[in-house]
Parts: sequence; structure tokens; C-alpha cells
Amino acid sequence: MTGAPTACPYCGADLDVAGTCARCGGVTTPIALTGWRPDPTARYEGRYYVAGRPSNRVRNGRTESNDPAGGQMLPAYVEVPVTRSSIRSTWLATGVTTAVIVMVGAVVAALLWSHHRPAPSPDIGYVQALETAGLMNQFTSEANAVAHGHDVCTQLEHGGPQQGLLADKIAVDTFCPQFNQGFRILESAKISGVFVLTDSMGTGAIVTDGGSCHGTDGYADIGTSTPVTVKNGKGEILTTTSLGQGTVNGANCTFSFTFSITEGQDRYVVSIGRRGDFSYSFEELQGHGVQIRLGH
Repeated sequence: MTGAPTACPYCGADLDVAGTCARCGGVTTPIALTGWRPDPTARYEGRYYVAGRPSNRVRNGRTESNDPAGGQMLPAYVEVPVTRSSIRSTWLATGVTTAVIVMVGAVVAALLWSHHRPAPSPDIGYVQALETAGLMNQFTSEANAVAHGHDVCTQLEHGGPQQGLLADKIAVDTFCPQFNQGFRILESAKISGVFVLTDSMGTGAIVTDGGSCHGTDGYADIGTSTPVTVKNGKGEILTTTSLGQGTVNGANCTFSFTFSITEGQDRYVVSIGRRGDFSYSFEELQGHGVQIRLGH
């Protein structure tokens, strides 16, 4: 047969005069020299041929892999680079590409929206800033906080001093930034106080109960619930507390208490019940606290 193949295109074995391969069957149609054919080694479903020569490229279904050991079992074996592409991988790549395009589109849309969306109102920004700083507990509600912030700016616009608490500074930054420069955040301090009732003469002015004590007779107003009031020079109450439980130590009944103040007042007037007023500066309270002695 002129032009008929003399070697099996699948396995390379000789063909008989009828064109039949004794190893893998007959050849009745021409076979493409380059392309996929059934794997003569039966190790895989298909093996790739190049110019009629078997290569190391093999596949099962759409999944390709590399099989140089099987290829070397065949005559005229040739080594070729193994490609990982397949219909399945093409679908995967297409899906990934589509997902990337969708994600990029979403990001671009989000950026465009963020550039065009309206900025939050100053009121909302002020409340958010207070929450971030942990200062919202100073106010009874968001509306109360916003009203305070606007009031801070109103006072500054009418010539008030450029000073205040941290919440006030946030209000200035939010509502009236023209007063930002030079605004001073006032310092706060926790003040310790000691009130000592003394009965060195043994007149019975102190009553003890175990380790605790309180006043009696002319000092009956001195005890756990005796109020401690702090006012400014105008008589405005800044804070209040109480003496708390007294501790006996010999002829003394000692009461310890604390209160918090913020600088900025002309004076700090401390009163213990009805036992008079004691005036201090912020520096004096911060440096030495309150020390009051009563009795003899």
C-alpha cells in the first residue's frame, strides 16, 4: 500500500501488510502526526504525540500531567514541556478573572461613593469623638453632649476664657475651630483630705465602736455622713462627698476622704458640715490636700 504507514502510530510497533498492529490493533484511518492519541502504555487515557513521536505529556480526562517514565517505554520518545492548561483550568481562570473584575469594580464604586457621600454632621462627629475618647459618660444623653458643645463655643464667641476640659477642647475642634489655637485643657486632680477630731482631755467627745468612731455631745454632727462640700469663690458648688467612717487612734478619731477638682477657679472653699470654711488654691490642694483638726 503506497503511502500507508509501516509503523503503528500509537505504539510504534511494525504493521503487517494489512496495516494491522499486532500489539494494539488495526489502523484503518490516517492519524494526525501531532496531537492526542490513546496512551499505548495504558498508564493514562491519552498521550501527546509530536510529529508522530510519543512524548511525556499525558492526560486523564481534562487533567494533564507528566509521565516521562511511560514515554521512555515507547520508541522515538521525545521530551516536551508539560502545559498545565486544560478546559477545566481555563474555566477556573475565567472564573477567577471574572471574580477579580467584579471585586475591582466594587472597590472603584465604593471609592467613588465615599468621595461623593455627604460628610457626617458636626453633631454626629462630636458625639463619635466623645465616645472614642471615653467621655460620653460625662453627659446624660447625646443631645445633652451636643448642647454642651455648642454652649462652649457660644461662651468663647462672647469673650470667655480659652480653657476647659478635654470634652470642651473636642467641642472647639468640632464646632468652632477658630478658637483652637491657644485653647488650654485644664488639669484635673484627685484631692485627699483628713479630718481629725481630738479629745485629748477625755471629755467624752468621741464614741468608739470597735475600730470605728464618731463625735458626740458638742461634736455629734461629726460622723460618717457629715457632708464635705467644695465651692468656688462665687459660692457655686463644685463637688460634694462625705467624711466616711472614722478610725480611732488613741485620743483621735480620724476621717479620710477624697474629691476631684479641675483647675480654673479663683479659690476652692472646703467646708466640713457646719464647721466653717477653709479656702485653698488649686496648687495648694494639689500639693498638700486638706488637713483639718477639731477639738483639743
